[in-house]
Formats: sequence, C-alpha cells, structure tokens
Amino acid sequence: MTAESPPRPPRIAGLDVARALALFGMFAAHIGNAGQYGPGGWRWLVVTHGRSSAVFAVLAGVSIALMLTRAPLVHPGVDAVRHTRVRVAVRGGMLIALGWVLTVLDTPVDVILDNLGVMFLLVLVAFRWRPVTLIAVGIGVLALGREVLTPAVEHLPLWLYNLPVIHELWGVHYPALIWVGYVAVGMGLGRLAPWRGRALGWLAASGLVVAVLAYGAGVAAANLRGVGIDWVDPTGGLADLGAHSYSPVEMLGNVGVACLVIAVCCWLVGLAPRVTWPLAAAGSMTLTLYTAQVVAIAIVGADIVFRPSNVAWLALCGMSLGFACLWRWRMGQGPLENVFTSVSTAAADADAKRHVSAVS
Repeated sequence: MTAESPPRPPRIAGLDVARALALFGMFAAHIGNAGQYGPGGWRWLVVTHGRSSAVFAVLAGVSIALMLTRAPLVHPGVDAVRHTRVRVAVRGGMLIALGWVLTVLDTPVDVILDNLGVMFLLVLVAFRWRPVTLIAVGIGVLALGREVLTPAVEHLPLWLYNLPVIHELWGVHYPALIWVGYVAVGMGLGRLAPWRGRALGWLAASGLVVAVLAYGAGVAAANLRGVGIDWVDPTGGLADLGAHSYSPVEMLGNVGVACLVIAVCCWLVGLAPRVTWPLAAAGSMTLTLYTAQVVAIAIVGADIVFRPSNVAWLALCGMSLGFACLWRWRMGQGPLENVFTSVSTAAADADAKRHVSAVS
C-alpha cells in the first residue's frame, strides 16, 4: 500500500468471533473429551467434530471474497481481480509450506493448512464468478464430490496418488477436490455480505433449514436401515452422519451449521461488542493460534490427543484468548497473519507494477 492509499477497511468482528469458535472447536476435536474416551467427557463436544474444520474452511472462502471486494479501496487504480489472485496464490503456497512444517512435527493432528493452501489455488479460477454461481457450484461439489472422487482415485497409479501437493487433492483427510466446495460457498457468502439487518436473518434461517434437512435425511436413513446414529465415526453410505465421512448429508449439514454460526456471531457482536471482543481478537489471528496449538501438542506429547482432557482443552482456549487479547491490544495483527499479509501484498504490488509498466 502506498502512502497515498486509504487505510484498510475495518475487520468484521462477527466473522472474527465465528473464526474463534471454529478454532476452539478444532481444539476440542483434537484434545477434548466428548465422552468416547471413558468417563469425564462432555457429550455435547461431539458437535465440534467435523463441523469446526468445515466452518473454518467456509470462513477462509469469506476472507478471499473480502480481499477481492476491498482491494480497490486499498489499492486504487489496480485491477482488483489480478491483485487479489496473486495475493491468494502466494498465501496458498505459504499455507502449503507451513502445513508441511507442522506435519514434520509428527503429531496425531491431521493438519489442514496444506490442504487449505491447495484449495486457495483451486479457487483462483472462480474470482469472476457470481455469488449464486459460487454457492451453487460449492454445494454441488460437496454433495457429489465423494461419490465421484472415490471411484476415480481407485484407478490412479500409486506414484501419482502420493505425489507431493497433488496428493492433497484426494487424500484421506480434507481432500481438496471436495473441501474446495466449502471455500466456494464462503466466497459466495462473502460477495453477498449478509452481515447485518434483514440479510443476517435470511442467512440464519437458510443455515437452519439446510442443517435440519441434511441431518434429518441422515437420521431418517439410519432409522430405515435399523442402524444406530453415530455423529463421530463414519460408517459408510450416502447418508452417513459421522464426522469427516464426506457424505452428502454430512457436508451439506456442515454448510448449514457454518451459515448459522456466522449469523449468530454477527448478531452477538452487534448486541454485545465489548463482551465478544476477546473472541474477536482470537479470531483475528487463527493461523497463529492454530499453528501454536500444533507446536504445543508436539512439545507436550501425543498423550494429550490419545488421552484427551477437557481441562487441557479449556486451558488451551484460555491461554489462546489471553495471548490474542494482549497481542491485539499492543501489536494489532497476529504475527503469522502479519507475515502472510506483508509477503502476499508485496508480491501482488510488484506484479501490479510490472503489469502497468508492460502495458504503458
């Protein structure tokens, strides 16, 4: 940003609160006890399994859309699509690299960052799509992705299946070719910007309807088959409600939950901005806190995952909130977020200058 450029638009606090809830939900899925590991568990924590990471991915798509729509305000006279495309591509590459570094730590956590980086690269082609197109394509990918991808991958040669970076497209955890649907839906929502007023009510109602219909279909199918409903472990089938089963009902139900969470968080911020500020501070630096969580698990040891404790989960959430509040108050943008913003913006600005020079 040049000296003559206007200041960056303010953050949308409601989205940051939603990011914080998604992050703390992922913490719970990693080290919290939802009751499946013996006594002392909190059964309600089952809602964090699968849904938290899905909300995280949808919000990543929202962030991309906000980068695109706000680019002309921060960089007047620059092609917003080209500039944002470079920024997102660079961030995608950095996420892949950071994901690899965290994976090398060899924790039991299935790191999502490198998969998310690949998703960033996949959506580069969709920057000029209309919001309705983004949401429709995203829902279609989420609903049909597993049924198309699974048989196709079975015919891939082993060397191609395991190829670095490419493997993230169809890997067992967070397959980018399916999960990119969450990012596309988030981009569509970000373009529509339903963060206040009547639009916020429509977002909440839409999320509730989608979640009820999707999960209701899964429950009905389970009752027809005469099998129990397991909200944690996948058991197979088109109507599988298990976390990370990638079935149509699970994926679409997660979309509904994401819309509902975003709507409720935006409403809460409007109702009590000071009370929700600590969560907004944490949500403004989820990349830093997610990375710190994986490093902490590597230091403490795998037992914190294999012998989960809700005391440990609450402690991790509390320390994350404390750090985020102090850093946000004294320093502003999160440390890793600052690095990603600086590097990606510098690359996009350099590309803009070269482009202007070439056409002038």
